Amino acid sequence: MPSAISTVTLQELSALTQPNHHVIDIRSPLEYGSGHFKNAVNIPYDVLMTYPDSYLKKGEYYYLVCAHGALSYRASIILQSFGYHVASVRNGYEMRYCYC
Repeated sequence: MPSAISTVTLQELSALTQPNHHVIDIRSPLEYGSGHFKNAVNIPYDVLMTYPDSYLKKGEYYYLVCAHGALSYRASIILQSFGYHVASVRNGYEMRYCYC
């Protein structure tokens, strides 16, 4: 049975990032371009889910962020089942927490 999906808020994430922790923004390039979390890399959901081995390493830890939190949570469930270490950003990206 898979373990529970970890979740964090953007505020919590700003205090948690470490060298082997990565933030992946799974929104569209247009949404990402309108504002994103500091140091986040844009890999749209369909691309990440189609080619996870091209972007993720099993020994690293990833925080996934989307617009509202639902898509990143779903992606976290799937990627965790593939053996990746992932957490979803609760409530998604909100401009009031922008650390750009």
